[in-house]
Amino acid sequence: MDTVVLHFPPSVASHPPSTMDAQRIRRRKFYFFCIFIIIYSIFVVSPMATLLTFSSLTPSPNFTLHDFKLSTFNLSTTPTPTPILTTNLLLTISATNKDEFNEYDKAFHFEKLGVYASYMDQQITPPTMLPTMYLRSPGVMVWSLSLNGTEVPVTPGLAAYLVQDVTVGNVLISVEVRGRLRSKYGYLSRRYRLKVNCREYIMFRNESDVIGFALKRPFVEGCHVRVKPLKTVMQILTSPFH
Repeated sequence: MDTVVLHFPPSVASHPPSTMDAQRIRRRKFYFFCIFIIIYSIFVVSPMATLLTFSSLTPSPNFTLHDFKLSTFNLSTTPTPTPILTTNLLLTISATNKDEFNEYDKAFHFEKLGVYASYMDQQITPPTMLPTMYLRSPGVMVWSLSLNGTEVPVTPGLAAYLVQDVTVGNVLISVEVRGRLRSKYGYLSRRYRLKVNCREYIMFRNESDVIGFALKRPFVEGCHVRVKPLKTVMQILTSPFH
């Protein structure tokens, strides 16, 4: 009987890959790694860097109180048990857009701005609301306003301090601005709380409780400006719409 010998081809796995095959495999791995780095940079690193850069930049518009005319400033302690104060104030205030933030954003959007007068942190006039405004860079916007508070109730303690200040001859009046400031950087938009405080001493020569003369002071005084984000960076990251 003849013996049949079967010959099987050698297994591919039994032979190590050639040098060309090893180089081809390493080249493919390198290409996949580069593609992964590019995709990761586009969709993860770049947005994060943009967001962190944007969040670290805080817009800071400059507000200046130029002059005002105090035509009425009457404190009455009788006949009502609660002292009442009547104030009429004409003023000129400006906002300037010229800071480093404008390298990224060419405009400020002012929203819901209200201007009022206060004495010792107590509001003595209702706010005068301003329309939504768009201030380019560089640019200046000037407002001439009239703040009127008729028979505004004040506490007896505040009235006593006011009488003392008038007797001395100096009364510190604050013109305050409250509202929101919106800025944009690329496709990102962020809103801030805006607080402006302009303080000025008013000189009085009348020592009575009722003051009713006109006083005009031309001056240029810078105001203290505070800008605070409405949302933190973490809130922006977790928000579905930035």
